[in-house]
Amino acid sequence: MRRRLNPAEKADMHIHSHWSDGSLSIPRIVKTAKILGLAAISVTDHDTTAGWDEAEAEGIARGVEIIPGIEVSAFDPDTGRKVHILGYGVRDRETLETACRPYLEDRRRANLQALSLIRAAGYPLDETELSPYIGKGGIPYRQHIMHALADQGYTTSIYGPLYTRLFGPGGIAVVKSRYIPAEEAVRLIVNCGGEAVLAHPFQYDSLGLLPCLVGWGLSGIECRHPSQTPERIGLVREQAEQYGLFLTGGSDFHGLYSETPIPLGS
Repeated sequence: MRRRLNPAEKADMHIHSHWSDGSLSIPRIVKTAKILGLAAISVTDHDTTAGWDEAEAEGIARGVEIIPGIEVSAFDPDTGRKVHILGYGVRDRETLETACRPYLEDRRRANLQALSLIRAAGYPLDETELSPYIGKGGIPYRQHIMHALADQGYTTSIYGPLYTRLFGPGGIAVVKSRYIPAEEAVRLIVNCGGEAVLAHPFQYDSLGLLPCLVGWGLSGIECRHPSQTPERIGLVREQAEQYGLFLTGGSDFHGLYSETPIPLGS
């Protein structure tokens, strides 16, 4: 899977589509990547490989290299913190998909329960009305709920005061869902023939978990990410050198569903 881009090439290795919590379709993403001159991209939707075939076909058609990718939404049992693990080049796709599916289904349960709480709080939104906003993956996300509420006139943004009221700390629609333990996530990707990469290590304060993650089979770390300052990039490079990790970079693109404006390839 590994190859070094030449200095004239650019890649984006962290992109989300409407197969999970991104707002754009894969054809639109690949077309935009081509226009921007990206040599390679990886669509790393949360806990699913469902968009891989579509991405590969679009990449071939438009001359953009597609690296099969996934972002596994994991957590550290000792601290309770989220730990997101990117997986690239997985060969045993079926095993990976089967292992992730129960967590996706629990996310569906949690967000539909949240929808019921939102409706009880006076916002007339039911599952039927939410359906047009849900992507091809079929899993409702908070962003889909907020998009529907925005179209109904209750807010003018995906993130803002209403999002905080519903989903912020102590929010009226916060419903917990299950996440795969970080150790299991790393070992799963490695055992399926892929390479496991720690995503945005400062976003969830997960850099301190590197010794354990490396022991479980982690081989890379995300260096370039919108949440990384120059100082943080320097720290990541130091840790990568210490543990022998390769570096990746990506925009963590979600389109309309990004918290701040982050164009593809940035």
